[in-house]
Amino acid sequence: MPQTGAPRLLRKIAFMEGDWDVVMHVRPDPQGGWIKTAGTSSFRFILERCVLEQVYEGVISGSPFRGKGLFAFNRFSGKWQHVWSDNVAASINVFEGDFEDGKLIVWGRERSPDGEILTRATTFNISDDAFEWILESSADGEAWTAIMKAVYSRKKS
Repeated sequence: MPQTGAPRLLRKIAFMEGDWDVVMHVRPDPQGGWIKTAGTSSFRFILERCVLEQVYEGVISGSPFRGKGLFAFNRFSGKWQHVWSDNVAASINVFEGDFEDGKLIVWGRERSPDGEILTRATTFNISDDAFEWILESSADGEAWTAIMKAVYSRKKS
């Protein structure tokens, strides 16, 4: 019988558990400037600590921005998995990747008005009370353009 329950490697993302203040910069046009915004995010382990759930709430350009994500480690593929959905894109994005050199890097494919694009999300500069995150897109997998970046700071109790 295969191993069941929470994979031990989930401890690598346990630092995310809790409540966070988020300062985010968004670039709706890859050639344009950055828009600064703020929000909050909470991370909680669910399903007997097998999955980490994220809930984000904020505002972008005066409109509510809410999203939910799930993180898991697939012990059979040896890959990290992340699923994200929000009220702006109104879609479900699926990412897969690795945790190497202190960074969680997951990537996926999305549809856009210009066709299929690659997206890559990187969580880095990780400490007990802060971490950074960046979302990039690419048409060819070679040249990447940052479209969102955020700094998460743990809320003080």
